[in-house]
Amino acid sequence: MPLHEIPEFFHPEIRQLIDFALEDAWQEVRNERLADTASVRGRLATTIVALAAIGETNPIKLKNFALHATRGAFRPRRRTLAQRGAQPCTAAA
Repeated sequence: MPLHEIPEFFHPEIRQLIDFALEDAWQEVRNERLADTASVRGRLATTIVALAAIGETNPIKLKNFALHATRGAFRPRRRTLAQRGAQPCTAAA
């Protein structure tokens, strides 16, 4: 995320920290093919900015929380048996 897109209310050092955490997270997740690039980067940025807004300044925590939120939001969900049309196993009496 270019620094000009990070909200102005952040101190310049925090803005650089946000940019660093986002780029670091992006390097880790970019080849996972979770969704389109803009959606994935947007989720990473939104999470990092939200955490920074409530006072988190540890870049490792910013990155890890953002990765967790992004992977959770975009990773395909496993289908349940009912969604697959399978009948559950029943024990014989």
